[in-house]
Amino acid sequence: MENSKHNMKLNFIEILSLPSAEDKVFTPVEDGWSNAILNFGNDGWSIYAIGYQDAANILVAHIEEQEHHQDALVYPILFLYRQYLELALKGLIRNGRRLQNNREPFPQTHDIGSLWQICSQLLHEISPNDSVEEVRQIGRLISEFCKVDPQSMAFRYPEDRKGISSLTGMPHINIRRVRDVIGRIATIIDGADAKISEHLSIKADMDSYYE
Repeated sequence: MENSKHNMKLNFIEILSLPSAEDKVFTPVEDGWSNAILNFGNDGWSIYAIGYQDAANILVAHIEEQEHHQDALVYPILFLYRQYLELALKGLIRNGRRLQNNREPFPQTHDIGSLWQICSQLLHEISPNDSVEEVRQIGRLISEFCKVDPQSMAFRYPEDRKGISSLTGMPHINIRRVRDVIGRIATIIDGADAKISEHLSIKADMDSYYE
């Protein structure tokens, strides 16, 4: 019986792909389709933000197709959406301040509520008559997100540094609703960023003309 168990264990190990001395983590391979191009495009903030949102959307689509895995995947999904929001807001602040020639220090906070306050003020200054009601609703939704995860920790760890459990008092999250709401927020944020980027391009052309 012991020999039988031993042989079963050896056979199981042979089936698995185990680490070897030839393995390297960040080496490109010959199947070019899986070799991702880093620093793709001119705006690193945008491509990072898009990547996090796309990854979350893909996971939600997987759950919709399989009708399974939602209880485990909810944490990376919500983290990815929150990370999208943080990077999209920081990118918007960066470009908005460039347009205004504002040299204030770049915000180092993970607090998306504080980041949105800066963004909403920038949007008001740059386009005071655009999407006033939508901007107000985004502020409300981001405040709701902040109550659950103020510092990008609640969906990364089951408890905080003091040992207090994350997400207490919240038994369910509907991931499809989260995806849809984030998508609506993204419509405004990405549209505002595109408009500011267009103004930046015009500004750069004018600056080069007068040099």
